[in-house]
Amino acid sequence: MIFNLLSGTQIAFNSLEVVLYVVAGLGAFLIGFKLLSENLQSVANKGLRKLFDKTSGNKFAGVGIGAGATILMQSSGATTVMVIGFVNAGMMTLYQATAIIMGANVGTTVTTILFAVGLSSVGKYFMVLSFAGIFASMLFKHGKKKSWALTVAGFGLVFFGLTIISLCMKSDYVQNSSFLQGLLQTSLSPAWLESIILLLIGAVITAVMQSSTAVNGILLTMLATGLFGTDIGNRIYFIVLGTNVGTCVTAIISSLGASTNAKRAALIHFLFNFVGSLIFIVVLNFWRGFGDGIHSLINNSEMELALFHLAFNFVCTLIFLPATGVFVRVTEFVIKDKKEEEKIRITYMDERMLATPTVAIAQLQKETVSMGDKCMESLERSFVAFLDKDTGVSEEILGENEEISIISKQITDYLIKVSGSVVSVHDDMRISILHHALADMLRISEISDNMVKYTRSVVEKELSFSDSVIEQLKKMFGDLKEMYKLAIAIFETKNRDGFKDLDRIEDEVDAMRKELIDGHIKRLNEGSCNPASSAVFINLVSNLERVGDHITFIAHTIEELV
Repeated sequence: MIFNLLSGTQIAFNSLEVVLYVVAGLGAFLIGFKLLSENLQSVANKGLRKLFDKTSGNKFAGVGIGAGATILMQSSGATTVMVIGFVNAGMMTLYQATAIIMGANVGTTVTTILFAVGLSSVGKYFMVLSFAGIFASMLFKHGKKKSWALTVAGFGLVFFGLTIISLCMKSDYVQNSSFLQGLLQTSLSPAWLESIILLLIGAVITAVMQSSTAVNGILLTMLATGLFGTDIGNRIYFIVLGTNVGTCVTAIISSLGASTNAKRAALIHFLFNFVGSLIFIVVLNFWRGFGDGIHSLINNSEMELALFHLAFNFVCTLIFLPATGVFVRVTEFVIKDKKEEEKIRITYMDERMLATPTVAIAQLQKETVSMGDKCMESLERSFVAFLDKDTGVSEEILGENEEISIISKQITDYLIKVSGSVVSVHDDMRISILHHALADMLRISEISDNMVKYTRSVVEKELSFSDSVIEQLKKMFGDLKEMYKLAIAIFETKNRDGFKDLDRIEDEVDAMRKELIDGHIKRLNEGSCNPASSAVFINLVSNLERVGDHITFIAHTIEELV
């Protein structure tokens, strides 16, 4: 039966068969689109990272970046969700996000144009790519080659699904269905009510399917089979406007539970499409002959829809781009700042970035370094408290270390989620490095806990140390701070040139530990030192030497990279 369909022979379907074939075709289309989008995101990770790193105050650059990212990922929703993630993480301002969101809307029209070209000419040949792609994916176990193969398979499935739907629409049952023809071709009155109803239909269907591109693809097939009749007018355009509104649901859902600015970014996306749709509804209701005029010029219904989709987003971008500040101020007025914004422990990472592993790993590295800085700050506070015999800050230090422990767990959870995605061998190594670095940083935090205990012992037992010993301890801690700066520079840049200086200072710290302990034992033998101080002093010096070891381990984790 399928062969008959593909040959162009009309089949006398009954209603159940039509529904089953349409649903099957829609399933193939959606699976193909998911494969296409997800795998393009996977292979485009590095490109996306570079694109978003180049965001600046240049609005036109932002539009270009948004369009480029959407073309790479084949999903404006995915781009917008990523942008919301960046805003939530504080990496991007609302002004930058607004321009990128506008560009994402322009970028998504490329897919619709591609569908229009394929449906009218070579769509049935594209279907073969589904077999070629899935066969090629079997030859590659992982990596970019497999992702590219699945991208090709997804592309083929998209056109297979659209072709099946299109052929079903050409069947005798559908073409002769008076109910369906009447539903699609009957105009409502008054005209403004019809336009709003059609917009709502497009919005609801898109919200359910979570893809404006998918809905537009189905509209293209219905146009190609003539289901809207010859007197289409502007009706189809109102549905297209609705798809642009409906696609905002993904971003709105994504922003739930995020920061205030992230919610504002989602609202900007909605306002751009909603206000733009209202403007076009007014224009199209006054210009009732717009659709017929375009048809007389182009005489290709599928291409007319695709070009209208492009025109809508392009014109709205031209109108609203100069008003970026207005959009930001409106959202700031609607969504007020919280009086006491809940403290976000994770600064750089966001769940939305997990869809792009390379970006997520880069952010997790920043988060890991930030945690390391907190560990060293906690250690320094505890060391200063020890020297000052200050137990008043003990609870604060222990509280900071509990927070560090929570952050470490959150980063580890993110790393586990990222490693569950399809990642390259290089990215897999980077994930391993972060796991090891986290463990060493957490040990530094735990050593500051020990420092708190030593401080309490010194105060309770009324112990004291000579000025010369205190100066030696300060010198040792100063070397540890210098080691940490070198280690983090190596960890971030992956430049191994710093190993020589790092290892040299570590040797000095090791020698200082031996010197301090030997001196302490000598003073004990001479009777010039309180024996009660031995446990505290020896453990303190040994812990400081261990900090040097952990700092060195953090830097040397990059040796795992090949």
